[in-house]
Amino acid sequence: MSDCGRSHRRRFLSGVAAVGSAALAGCSALSWTDDGRSSFTAADAADVLADETEPPEIEWPVPVVPTSDAVDDGLERVETLLADVPDSLEAEAVPNGVVRQSIGERRDEARDYRDEAAAATGDDRYHALRTTREARDAARVASTTLDAIEGEKGTIVADLREERHAVRSSVNDRLSSVAYRGGDGEDELLRAALFYARQESDLRRAAEQLSRNRWNVDDGASVIDIGDGAGVLEFATATRTVWEHLAARFDGRTDESTDLKPIFDAALETSTERIESVTIPDRADDDWLEGIVDADLDDQHLGQVLWRTVDPVSRAADGLNGAIEDGHAGIALTEAVRFEARYRAFERVRGRIDDGTLAAPESVAEIRAERTAAIEAAASAVASVTEPSIGAYVLAETLRSLEWTDDGVRRAADNDPEVGVSLLTEYGEYARIRAQLEALPDAVEAFRERLRSA
Repeated sequence: MSDCGRSHRRRFLSGVAAVGSAALAGCSALSWTDDGRSSFTAADAADVLADETEPPEIEWPVPVVPTSDAVDDGLERVETLLADVPDSLEAEAVPNGVVRQSIGERRDEARDYRDEAAAATGDDRYHALRTTREARDAARVASTTLDAIEGEKGTIVADLREERHAVRSSVNDRLSSVAYRGGDGEDELLRAALFYARQESDLRRAAEQLSRNRWNVDDGASVIDIGDGAGVLEFATATRTVWEHLAARFDGRTDESTDLKPIFDAALETSTERIESVTIPDRADDDWLEGIVDADLDDQHLGQVLWRTVDPVSRAADGLNGAIEDGHAGIALTEAVRFEARYRAFERVRGRIDDGTLAAPESVAEIRAERTAAIEAAASAVASVTEPSIGAYVLAETLRSLEWTDDGVRRAADNDPEVGVSLLTEYGEYARIRAQLEALPDAVEAFRERLRSA
């Protein structure tokens, strides 16, 4: 789940629906504007999806499977939190309509998450266990908001501030105590890298939400703010609990485990050298486009699609260096794979602009063809990247971006057929995602080679 500011999953998805695929480039994404040279209608948007070809299903990799009891424990906590939140909230009990609606929505959200997690079997229990965090978050928000209406706000706030101190310490302790151990065979190395990457990412997210500049509940807070603050604490506590269990399960996979830190460090050293060996354009420079491509880039659309392709490269490079500095090898390994795929994608897009095969679209057929090529690249990548690994996770992220881009086209198509729409951002996204999917198999192989050579 993206974390462009603190948001719950449903709020995030509704935000994506509102801003369209511009969100895919990050929290401060660029978007194209239609300058009149390329005009499309809602009927054209429908034509982009007319062949009904769908991308491959997104498969998030599973590094380790929890016990069913662990999922049940999380769901039991949800039930406990929801026990005092009635099915029907009366105006007499909750006079403020906005607050009443908020409690009801979070109660229903918790139930939806609960039902989703309860239905999971087999490997899906891994995703279910992580989903219990969202369920507990939403349930705690509903419960605490109601308590803040009925009880003494000052006491509740004081208790939450004390709880925040304890939870923050425990999450940070868990994050700082991660020890990289596992089997040293290639498949087990890939699985271990994924396991530690996801553990660190979840724990870091929880820790960041508890930081002083993100969590601030005081005596002046509204009852909704108090409930949201309690939800953050519940999510962080659940995150720590989830990964304590998953770590125990992961440790139990092998009778003898190897210290993987030297292997990871060596792979990261090679990845850092790779970053230092290439030139990444910096848009802070007024002449950042000079020397990147030989083609005429007076066309603003080509300049923006090129930037939307290179910006993720910079973010991956910064993310890798920052994770190494923070001592989070798992996160750094994820950024290493992202960088390799994204830089190779940038080179592909740059080459296509140079040879004239990528230009601002003049017909809907060009947009449809770009989407079809992205789906074909997705199918090839899915066949190539199969085992639980960071590469498989990056593949799932990229397929999600493709899904979001399709959603943007569908929203455009939902207008009256003759309504004018701009599909230029979606076209650029299809080109960027296609390039990333085409580059991913070789990028993953390069990463594997670094682990093998370490």
